[in-house]
Amino acid sequence: MGEGEHLLLNYIENFMREHGVGPDPDFLSDVLVNKVELIIRELRGILKDSIPEGEMEMFLNSIVSTTLLVTLDEINRPILSFCDAIVDANLPEKYGPMKVRVLTNLIYVVPEGSNVDKYRIFVNLVKQWIKEWKISTEQVQDLYRFMYEAYVQAKDTDNALKLLLELLGTYTKENASKARPDAIKCIISSIGDPNVFIMDHLLLLEPVKYLEGETIHNLLTIFVSGKLQNYLDFYSNQRNFIESSGLNHENNVEKMRLLTFLQTAENQKELTFDMIQNEMQIEQDEVESFVIEAVRTKMIRCKIDHLSRKVLVDCTAQRTFTRQHWQVLKERLELWRVNLTTINKNLGNLMATKAMST
Repeated sequence: MGEGEHLLLNYIENFMREHGVGPDPDFLSDVLVNKVELIIRELRGILKDSIPEGEMEMFLNSIVSTTLLVTLDEINRPILSFCDAIVDANLPEKYGPMKVRVLTNLIYVVPEGSNVDKYRIFVNLVKQWIKEWKISTEQVQDLYRFMYEAYVQAKDTDNALKLLLELLGTYTKENASKARPDAIKCIISSIGDPNVFIMDHLLLLEPVKYLEGETIHNLLTIFVSGKLQNYLDFYSNQRNFIESSGLNHENNVEKMRLLTFLQTAENQKELTFDMIQNEMQIEQDEVESFVIEAVRTKMIRCKIDHLSRKVLVDCTAQRTFTRQHWQVLKERLELWRVNLTTINKNLGNLMATKAMST
């Protein structure tokens, strides 16, 4: 780093110390990304209404300038963490325009070629505008629809789908019926997107709940927790529905094969070639290529044992997260907490014994 960069870091570090954040070993790190991430982690404790707006804005823009020095392959996480910290900062309304200015600067200065998710920054900026403008929920919904259509026209399907999810999240049980067309679009887009495999979160959205009992909801349920044969049975009875929806049957079959494979691999760490062939309804000579394609999605990690004609599963993405899964997670976290308490106690006893011996 040059002299200008060191001056920026010194200013940021001094500002933080003046407002309650003491020296930290990571400030001495030679790795810039470590310094930047530490600074951003501490932001929520620094952004207080006791700091004048102008001083705060200068401080935040200095962090933006410093973050831009991080290498392109490491910049995404600190940028998005910074963005979230600004939006979530518990500050009076008078600081709102300042937040907008900082986020606007951020979205314009993010370097091209970096892996930064500009969509996240943009949505946070829009949310901040919404707070400033104090617009109604109906106006927010109209805004999200316009943004969705803009992404569709730009053929940016990933961000179009994210906007639909944002839109559906603004509805309650009382007005969910008004979002019926949007909910159907969201389901069809999710099923048809070759990069979307986990869809259980859709079932929690009120407009999607409103569709319970309808054909489209039954189809979604199959893609959330069903198997390939469930989809094939559905298709045999609802072929016209699939064709009129714009979904591609062959693509649906391929996605359901992968989802069935994931579900089977969740409970069995060794899968024979014969089992895969039967469950996925593929030819014997297609098993290896199918497994390789599954690994490419990064939804599963496994190895092919050619000699024993088995697939050895390392780990898989969780296709659905049920109450039972939450319970298991709760138990593991509680065990982790108990173990940490025990380790801390043992370390304390060890240090006390060492002190007594000296």
